Amino acid sequence: MLRRILSLPSGRSSLVSAPAWVLATVVALVPAPVAAQQTFEVIGSRALGMGGAFVAVADDPTAVFWNPAGLASGPPGGVTIEWVRFRSGDRQGLPSTGSWQRSAKFMSLGTWPIGLSYSDFDETELVGDGAGSTVTRRFSTRHYSATVLQTLTPGLVVGTTLKYVRGTVATGAVTAPTTGEALETGAGLEGRSSGVFDLDASLMFDARVFRVGWTVRNLRSPEFAGSAGTAITLKRRSRVGLAVLPADGLTLAIDLDLDTVDLPGGPSRMLAAGGEHRLTPRVVVRGGLRWNLEGERAAVGSVGASWGLRPGAWLDGHVTQGGAHGERGLGLALRAGW
Repeated sequence: MLRRILSLPSGRSSLVSAPAWVLATVVALVPAPVAAQQTFEVIGSRALGMGGAFVAVADDPTAVFWNPAGLASGPPGGVTIEWVRFRSGDRQGLPSTGSWQRSAKFMSLGTWPIGLSYSDFDETELVGDGAGSTVTRRFSTRHYSATVLQTLTPGLVVGTTLKYVRGTVATGAVTAPTTGEALETGAGLEGRSSGVFDLDASLMFDARVFRVGWTVRNLRSPEFAGSAGTAITLKRRSRVGLAVLPADGLTLAIDLDLDTVDLPGGPSRMLAAGGEHRLTPRVVVRGGLRWNLEGERAAVGSVGASWGLRPGAWLDGHVTQGGAHGERGLGLALRAGW
């Protein structure tokens, strides 16, 4: 929370003029925006198992999040249901700023002309209040989205997603003795909610042996106001990717963020590289790394696998670990295409 303190030079009256009172009131009431919390690496067990190198790979129903135009590279239709959870910091240590936890739920129906999806993202973090104390801040969003595809030329597709985003911002004092307990308590905070419409845009060029993807999220940079003069902005995010398919069942990919976002642990701009390989008709393995090109440049590694339940139906899973602040994560998904 940001506050402006009005002070008077020594020797002057302690009385503040009416215009100054008006200014102070306006400053207190106008929400002060703080850093957005949402990164690309929040959903998609298949994508996260490849380290987040997925913008040019996206050919399943999670494409409506990673690169909507990628729906045209996959089967005519598909559905997915996913759950993902991340956390960082020493859960048993004293509450400290920079620690966070995230969870996400995702459901989508994707086809070549259109896609529909629902996602629920919830993040809780420990931050400084500017006065030397640590507070808990929770930011949750629910996205109701519809995607439309348009083919420009053979192999070149653009996608646009219209979404209604319902966001909640809440803050509270830290009273728990450990980081883990403080974050779990903060995850239950109730706050102020508001809703806005937003847009995503994307492009996919599919040359069969390689693909190039580009996606931009949060084109309108929506802002969500909380209590006590706080607000959180979902900043515009842009990422490009290249995927190479050198052999049947083998995919290699690399992604790069084109902008920087402020996260609890500091600024972030990711470079991700990963791959997946189909070992048998029913078993696919994948792995990847991502590096932060800003701040502390520690790598985060991930591995994942898919097991074919039946033709066209998959159970996906992944685990993630690494980074300067001890990031850990896991996720599961049911995915089917036809």
